[in-house]
Amino acid sequence: MIAATQSNHPLASVATKPEISNLEAACVRLRQAQMRVTKPRISILEALIRRENPISIEQLHQDLNESSCDLVTVYRCLAAFEELGLVRRSFQHNGTGLYEFAHASRSRHYHVLCKVCGKSEPVEYFSVEGMERMLTERGFTQLSHIVEFFGICPACQIKSPARQTSVTLPTETL
Repeated sequence: MIAATQSNHPLASVATKPEISNLEAACVRLRQAQMRVTKPRISILEALIRRENPISIEQLHQDLNESSCDLVTVYRCLAAFEELGLVRRSFQHNGTGLYEFAHASRSRHYHVLCKVCGKSEPVEYFSVEGMERMLTERGFTQLSHIVEFFGICPACQIKSPARQTSVTLPTETL
């Protein structure tokens, strides 16, 4: 008799390739780029992976254990990660850079950022990918783009109704 954990099926012994974590995949990419996998780099990657939304360098540094790395290391690592495609950079309306881990399992997406509280929400639909494909077909390489949406979120509008008013420019009379 065959035990419940055994099988006579011919494919039962075929091993499936185990899923690797986002961190492991990032470490593989670092090694492929001939970069060392160091404790500070791992700490930064782990902190980014935990976050759902983009984060500033200062916020990221605060999330890290103080002994893991200094602020300069965070700046340098994020620059290297961005070059490798491990992180994506976006911007707040005041120009502050925000970073998020470029999850292989998540498609490219964009954000709308509140000008008042800084809250970020993903915007899933956008036709920029079609434009990138077209430009690639026309022979362009190493394409990049930055698309950011800014507004005032509903919660901030409730807190300060005066922010809802729009500026009207005077019309010119002839």
